[in-house]
Order: sequence, then structure tokens, then C-alpha cells
Amino acid sequence: MTPRRDPTSNLPPAPPTVPELVDAPELAAILLLEHAIDIAVDALLAEHMTLIDDFCRPNDGPVLSLALAICHRAPALRDTLRRYRQAVRLATLPTVAHDVDDDLTF
Repeated sequence: MTPRRDPTSNLPPAPPTVPELVDAPELAAILLLEHAIDIAVDALLAEHMTLIDDFCRPNDGPVLSLALAICHRAPALRDTLRRYRQAVRLATLPTVAHDVDDDLTF
């Protein structure tokens, strides 16, 4: 079955803010890669329309077979990149300072 994007996931990720880029400049490249994956999959589907068919059998050589592999693997990579962005954003959140005495039990 050819993967189809979840319509709710079509919302583009929020671009990194300047402070986020100072803390984690790789977020810019990650965001670009997410967009590039979407464009690549759309271009492959436009070039190889048989990939849209749920009964597609890529017996037409390595180009079609690899195009199908890219389309099938794109969602997993997109999800991994999204989770990476979230992890970086969580890791760069300021920590809440607390009183050391709050940890002591009496």
C-alpha cells in the first residue's frame, strides 16, 4: 500500500525562533529536511503515478522500486525528525530553580 500523509500532519512545523536557533542551530536544517522529504515524495508520486495505486508492484526496475522505498520510509523519517525537534526544544527549556532545602525530609 502506498503511504498517504495524514491530513492533520500537513500543518507545517513551527519555525524555530532566534533564541531556539542560538541554543540549537541544527533545528533550521532539520526543518528544511522535513519540508524536503514532503517535496521529494510528491515529486516521486508525480513522476511515477503507479506508486499511487495500492496494488503497485515495483517490477519495473530499480528506479521504481527505490522510489517506492523512499515513499514508504518518508513517514518514519519525518516522525523521527519531528521527535528530535521536540526533544531539543524540551532540552533547551530553562530549568526551574528550586530551593535545595525543599529536597530535605525531616
